[in-house]
Amino acid sequence: MSATEAGSTMIGKPARTRLIAFVAVMSALSNVLAFFVIPAGAVTLHLIQLPIVFAGLAVGAVAGGLVGFFGAFTMAFTLAKPNPYLTLGNAILGFLIGAFYARIKGWSRKPIVPQVISVVLAYVVQAPYVYLTDVYGMGMPQVIVVSIMGVLLIEDLISALISHLILYRIDVGAVLAQD
Repeated sequence: MSATEAGSTMIGKPARTRLIAFVAVMSALSNVLAFFVIPAGAVTLHLIQLPIVFAGLAVGAVAGGLVGFFGAFTMAFTLAKPNPYLTLGNAILGFLIGAFYARIKGWSRKPIVPQVISVVLAYVVQAPYVYLTDVYGMGMPQVIVVSIMGVLLIEDLISALISHLILYRIDVGAVLAQD
């Protein structure tokens, strides 16, 4: 758990306000990114996970989970068949990325290694939820869900690499925690 999430008594009001603003801005950015797609051959990539992954890695599990939950609303409810399960699935992703990264960030002198491992581990834990809710909750064909899950992994890894490029230069958690 990062210093900003350790408890409201450990951070001052300005830091709390910056943390809330950070979560709100990252959630809004995630919702805006839902409108943009990147064509990549037979599939399209969405980068709504970028702010979710970034928040989890930069600030921690709670921020990642909140950005995942609130940042997935546009994607969840603007699909041809709205999928409310996306909000909880992305909350799980963001929370787990932050939780795993907090536990393993000291494993390597190169921060990208634990960052990517955290994203992959979070994906692996989130994957059964995605599969079950899409197949049984939404009635989607299994073959479609499996292909979506492959694209999700690619999107998560791209988001981890972009997040790393930013976090390599700026310690967002430290900036937010300043009083």
